Amino acid sequence: MKVAEYVVNKLIEYGVTDTFGVPGGVILKFLYAMEERKPEIEPHLNYHEQMAGFAACGYSQASGKLGVAYATRGPGFTNMITCIAEAYQESLPVLFITAHGSREKSELRFENNQELDPVSIISGITKFAANVDVVGDVS
Repeated sequence: MKVAEYVVNKLIEYGVTDTFGVPGGVILKFLYAMEERKPEIEPHLNYHEQMAGFAACGYSQASGKLGVAYATRGPGFTNMITCIAEAYQESLPVLFITAHGSREKSELRFENNQELDPVSIISGITKFAANVDVVGDVS
């Protein structure tokens, strides 16, 4: 089982029926895994990552359920930072999901296009942030 499939299974198990986001190369496996589980879970495509994050926040407030927003790495993820802070400040149950490329060390400052470390960027405005590289890391 792939990490994306496992995450989608867990979201469905937790009662998540709707997710909000913008597709991008490294997040596509997550989108494909949700497509395989329709109508149990519905990905709503948005025009901008910030809108997706606020949609997940609003969904959480209105429904009382876990809100979920997804974005691709780099600028896709950084566009959701304001929404992450909003969810944290308002104590909203929202899960923000992004993906990453290779984590192999290099002498170059940026080996992979648009690669950032999201955990270090948002650790001060979240209750929990983690990188997941294998299914066993998902909790």
